[in-house]
This record gives sequence, structure tokens and C-alpha cells, in this order.
Amino acid sequence: MSIPFLLCIHMPENYITSLGSLRMSRVLSRSSLAMLALLVTGFTSCVPQKTETPGKLQKTVELHYQLGINYLNEGKTPQALKELLAAQTLAPGNADVEHALGLAYQRKGMYNEAIEQYKKALTKEPKFTEAKNNLGTAFLAKGEPDEAIPIFEECLGDPNYSTPEKAAYNLGVAYNQKKDVDKAILNYERAALLKKDNINALFNLGFCHEEKKDLAKALENYKKAVEIDPSFKEALYRMGLIYQERKEYSPAYDMFRKVVEIDPEYMAAHLKLADLMLIEGSKIEGIKKLEFVIKSDPEGQIGQEAKRLLEQTGNTKTGGR
Repeated sequence: MSIPFLLCIHMPENYITSLGSLRMSRVLSRSSLAMLALLVTGFTSCVPQKTETPGKLQKTVELHYQLGINYLNEGKTPQALKELLAAQTLAPGNADVEHALGLAYQRKGMYNEAIEQYKKALTKEPKFTEAKNNLGTAFLAKGEPDEAIPIFEECLGDPNYSTPEKAAYNLGVAYNQKKDVDKAILNYERAALLKKDNINALFNLGFCHEEKKDLAKALENYKKAVEIDPSFKEALYRMGLIYQERKEYSPAYDMFRKVVEIDPEYMAAHLKLADLMLIEGSKIEGIKKLEFVIKSDPEGQIGQEAKRLLEQTGNTKTGGR
């Protein structure tokens, strides 16, 4: 349907339940984080000492846990794992710690370990719906939608779940993995209804309608996403592709131009601009743009496509290579 090097489904990391939903967590300032690190490293061992009081032990667990959460928020997954494993050693069976460990393992791509931790948390607290949702996302990350679907449906059946749009969105992703576009659409629509500014659901709705060759509905959903976030470059790019397919070259050019203004390194949009320049008869500008793409991505798929287009113009220059 489109350039083969584009991702089909926009699955940002925030499809995992927000760390802010962890019931013990709070985001600390850097100075507070440094103080926590000092306090924790002041303990000689992660193993509780015989003289350590229950209150002191609980404080130690909370310090390790909070450090782990802050490291996760900062993208420092190895450090997060170290702290969370220390917390688990001191307090085995704590569902919040196990849930956080699941998130950390999932960040590292260790999906089996993540699943194990989420299941431990749910064994301790069966109504921990955030952990349940994330268990489903780990199965999705493994490419096992049939395992994930009943988990998300169970999440949606929980009247106390505060973010049901996440489970609905994830169901859409699961059905996308199964290539069931109609059911994917139903669940993305549900996610968009549950959260009006759900740009990821709107984007995936657009892509699903493209799959069904309904370009009008696809464009409608991309436009809604861009109205919410004018810098949503992936939606702008897809809009450009639709306009170009419909031979509406002026709005197509505008979309691709906006994309490269937002992200000057978005080579696919540069390539499409070059293509439109050639279509519209601006051969010199088109060739210059193709040479720019080739120079920027000489070995990549986009660069190779630019070389092919350049050869079609009769110009064999390849950015000095």
C-alpha cells in the first residue's frame, strides 16, 4: 500500500500502564533522588540484619523501591532492576515491587521474566488491573495476541479500572497482530471514545481504514489526531501519502513539508517531497532533494529508493559516492 520501510502500527511505549499508576510511587526531584541513594547505600547489605526493626526494614524496602521507580522514569533500566531486586529480596511477595520488576524486565525486552513478575503480582492481588494490563502487553510484545486478548477483555470488565482506554487500545493492537482489521477498528474506536485525546488510537484507526482502502475515513482520523497534536509527524506523513495517492499534490506537499520542519531527519518525507517536485516538473529541485536523501542515508532503504528515482531522471550522481 505504501513505502515498505514505514511502520504499520504506531505503538509508543506509553501503551504500557503509566508508572504514575503504581500505588506506592511518587516522582522525586534529583536532589531527593540523590539523598535516597545515599540513604540506601548506607546499609551494609540487602539482607536484613538481626537487629533491624520492622519499621527500619520497611523503610529500606521503600527506599529501594522508590529509587527503582525513579530510575525507570529516567530510562535507567539496569539501575532500576538492581534496586527493585533488592526491594524484592527484602520483601518477597510485594505486588507493587513485582509489578515494577515486570515493567523493568519488559523495558529490557525480557518478556518471559516480565510475565513471571506480573503473574506473581496478580497471584498476590488478583484485582491489580494495572499489572493485568501490562501482562497482556508483554504477551503482545512476544507476538502472542491470543494470550493477550482475554487479559485485556478482563481488564475492560473491571468497573474500578481507571484507564480502560489502555486495555481497549491494546485489544486493537492484538487484533492488528491477528490481521483482524474490523475488530481492531472496533477497539480503537472504543479507546478513542473512552479518551477523547487518544491520538494513538486515532492514528491506528486511520491506518486500519487505509488497509480497508477507505481513504476518506483514514484521512478523517489522521486529521483528528493532528488537531490534538499538530506535531504528530507520523499522522502528517500518512495524510501526505493519502493526498498524493489522490493526486492532490499541493496538500500532499504541505504535509511532507510540515513533517521535515518538525523532524529534519525524517528521510521518508524528504523522499516524498523529491518525488512531488519531479511530478510537478521541478526537476532541478527534485534532483537536489534526492541527492540530499542519498547523502543522508547512503546504505539505507530510503537512500536506495532515492538512488532508483535519481537514475530514472537520467542523473546518475549519488551524493559523491
